[in-house]
This record gives sequence, C-alpha cells and structure tokens, in this order.
Amino acid sequence: MDDKSLGSLIVAVSVIVMGGYFIWAFGPYIPPLDSWVSPALAEWAYRLPIILAVYMILFIFAWIGYTMATTPPPLPLEGPLEIEEVEVDATDRGGDTEN
Repeated sequence: MDDKSLGSLIVAVSVIVMGGYFIWAFGPYIPPLDSWVSPALAEWAYRLPIILAVYMILFIFAWIGYTMATTPPPLPLEGPLEIEEVEVDATDRGGDTEN
C-alpha cells in the first residue's frame, strides 16, 4: 500500500469515526436521531475522553517517576573540569569587520 492510498484510508476512517462520535454524543438531542442512542449511553461520549485524558496524563507522571526512581545517579567527576580560556580582543566589538 503506497502513501497516498494509506493517507486516503486514514482520512476516510477518520471522517467515519467523527460521524459516529457525533451521532453517539449528540444523537439524543437531535429529533431524527433521538431513537438511535439513549441519553445514558450518550453521557459516556463525554465521560470516556475525559477519563482517558486523565489516565494518559497520570501514566506519563508515573513513567517519569519510575524513570527517576530507577535511574542511577551520575558518577562524580574525578577532577575539576578544564575550561579553555578564550582571549577576547578589546578592539573587537562583534560588529562588521570592514574598516
């Protein structure tokens, strides 16, 4: 399957899922669709994404905490770092070099 057909398939599936979600969430409040979905079931169209978002955030926090708890501390340096001294010419002001 090439990229264009895969992209077209993703767009088509997304549009179908968006339509299904719209019917699920707003079906009880639109007269032609009110018999398709009960209001109790439509409530979950609002609850489920919020629950999933909260769980995803908490999972990320748990993963960060686990990583911090299981990662060993860095080894101390054996000696001080040697920093090269760079001499700056007092006449050089970082501007244009043409005189």
